[in-house]
Amino acid sequence: MDLQVSSKAEIDASVVIGPYSVIEDNVVIGRRTRIGSHVIIRSGSVIGKNNTISAGVQIGVDPQDYHFKDERSYCVIGDNNLIREYATISRATGEGSKTVIGNNNFIMTYVHIAHNNVIGNGVVVSSIAQLGGHVEVGDHAYIGGHTGIHQFCRVGKYAMLGAKSYLNKDLPPFLLASGNIARVCGLNTTGLLRNLFSWEEIEEIKDILRLLYRSGKTLTQCKEILEKRNSCQAHEFLEFIEYSKRGILLKENTDAGTEILSLS
Repeated sequence: MDLQVSSKAEIDASVVIGPYSVIEDNVVIGRRTRIGSHVIIRSGSVIGKNNTISAGVQIGVDPQDYHFKDERSYCVIGDNNLIREYATISRATGEGSKTVIGNNNFIMTYVHIAHNNVIGNGVVVSSIAQLGGHVEVGDHAYIGGHTGIHQFCRVGKYAMLGAKSYLNKDLPPFLLASGNIARVCGLNTTGLLRNLFSWEEIEEIKDILRLLYRSGKTLTQCKEILEKRNSCQAHEFLEFIEYSKRGILLKENTDAGTEILSLS
């Protein structure tokens, strides 16, 4: 086997490394992680335990970003992730900054996760999805194949972005969106049931969906109503809206009433 493993890398003795892989200086790899052939793990990568990293994956590569000036930055990956063939994950732009991948995620073939992304736990990113810089994806979200996500966009918890979609605004939690350009088209009911949401919780989310997308109320009015609702789901929507920079995704059949969801 022709391995190039730096003596300055910190690799647990239980880690298995396939042939022709390259592991650079200042890399940390936790116990029982398995690395396939022809994998490249760049300096500044920190990888937890029980991960499976398939052939041809590149982790911690330099950001594809004009602002990057070879500063020290990191790519941090948690535990129990499955990263399939030829996915690329960039380290961050900005001195000391991090690209962060959580735990129990499934990242499929040819996915690109750009610099400064923050991916939660239990996320599925399907083949050939392309995530721009500074994208945030909440826990248990599902990103369909061949999708594109514009830089600085956010995908909420338990949301689903359908295959071949282009997302250029924030997709709120629990919702389903699709299309180029993506529009909200309902709840991610299958995902909610799969994650053991009760029918009462799903009905609460439906009520919030109707408020935001069908009531004709302004976003400020919607927020005031949500503040009075004593539910975890209402709080999740409120927090997501509060931190939106690019505005909230519109519904599929746009009309004048849907423009209230823009935060500009």
